[in-house]
Amino acid sequence: MSRKEKYNRQKKTKRNRRLTRIAAVVVLLLAGGFIGSHVYFQNHFKWTKINNVNVSGLTVAQATKKLNNSQIDQNGDYLVVKNSRIKVNSQDVKQLFKHRSSMTMLSAKKLNAKTEVSNQQYHYRMTTLLPKFKNRVDQLNLTRKPTIDSTIHLANGHVTVTKGTQGTELDKTKMIKDFKKQARDNLVIAVKMTKDVAASPNSAAIQKRKQNVQKMLKSSVTLTTYNKSYHFKAAKWLTSGHVSADGTYHFKSTKLNQWVDKFANKVDTLGKALTVTVRGKKVHIPSGGTYGWKVNRQLLSKAILTNLQKKQAASINLKNYVSGTGYGLKGAGKTYVAVDLTNLQEYVYKNGQLKVKIPIMSGTLTGGNATPTGSYFIMYKQRHATLRGKNSDGSKYASPVGYWEPVTLSGVGLHDSPWQPATVYGNPSARSQYHSHGCLNNPPSQMPKVWKYTHTNEAVVIYK
Repeated sequence: MSRKEKYNRQKKTKRNRRLTRIAAVVVLLLAGGFIGSHVYFQNHFKWTKINNVNVSGLTVAQATKKLNNSQIDQNGDYLVVKNSRIKVNSQDVKQLFKHRSSMTMLSAKKLNAKTEVSNQQYHYRMTTLLPKFKNRVDQLNLTRKPTIDSTIHLANGHVTVTKGTQGTELDKTKMIKDFKKQARDNLVIAVKMTKDVAASPNSAAIQKRKQNVQKMLKSSVTLTTYNKSYHFKAAKWLTSGHVSADGTYHFKSTKLNQWVDKFANKVDTLGKALTVTVRGKKVHIPSGGTYGWKVNRQLLSKAILTNLQKKQAASINLKNYVSGTGYGLKGAGKTYVAVDLTNLQEYVYKNGQLKVKIPIMSGTLTGGNATPTGSYFIMYKQRHATLRGKNSDGSKYASPVGYWEPVTLSGVGLHDSPWQPATVYGNPSARSQYHSHGCLNNPPSQMPKVWKYTHTNEAVVIYK
């Protein structure tokens, strides 16, 4: 072997030895790192969340402490509810720690430490923490862009859909549902901050609402009254409106309200003038008083509108939407008491037949003791009452009577008056001296007949 070949061979040998030493060092470093990592992860959690709390790199003791100390606030993608935590013990965490050993070193894992939620703890979560949670979601939504679903509109009988807009606000309904679900079982309540999603025009929810509106337009309502029926077809009365994001239907009721107002003005009798027959003659009774009935216009409009939205034929009865007395009667009907103040005469009619004609004494025609004119009704009937009040000079009186039938809240009514001389009844000239305080004084011998042929809510019409 030449000298040159010998030199090259020695040089190659030295280079191979150097590479071998470098490789050995690298292997040692890798082995040391692996052993170190293995030792570390034998004593610490890997990339792990327990009950949505990040415990990566923590020991059992550290993880237990962190799990038992969280605040209510945005925690990544979750809203962790303060004071909802049920304390977890280190043994529970240790079991999860053993479970994590089966994972690869680089994997991320979500674990749950569970314990039993007592009835007392559940009640506290639902009655104390839930309202705070709702308020917290509302606060977060104040700074977020609202999400608006596609909206269904009804204009001139035509149904259209307007595309909604996607916002950033949280879906409060869904988050509350999640809260309630966790309240029963979870060690800590941590609700994912889910954004509200705008329903598109072609979504199943929007299409279903649109179909419901179209079905409504085919519905009808029948309003039955004391003498006839009225039919309402939805296509005529539901002409404009929209469906809100929560699926509530809103229809303009202006047209329907106008119809109800016109109808009520026609049929209402409360306080209106009327005509009765007294001894074969028509007598005009002035307006005023408490007798009669009237339509509750707001309730009737709402009832018709609500029933038109049922997508099927419906019926309602007017009598359920009125107040007062004498519903359905024309004027005072055929059973009433008519009082002629001019001639001081009282007429009791039952089913159109004159049962009693009695001379009476009334209050004055004017002034503080005047008997009011108009249409009233017998509020109730009472035997053996004591009427109390004040005389014109301010002194008090207490008058026992055998029969009492009040017709006004101020104390005017029909009753017997044993203190009156028999000659004053039916005698207008005696009124200045023997008038009542406004009541209709009946002779004691005749009042039992009035009592017999009258009843509660019966009309009492008073005229001059």
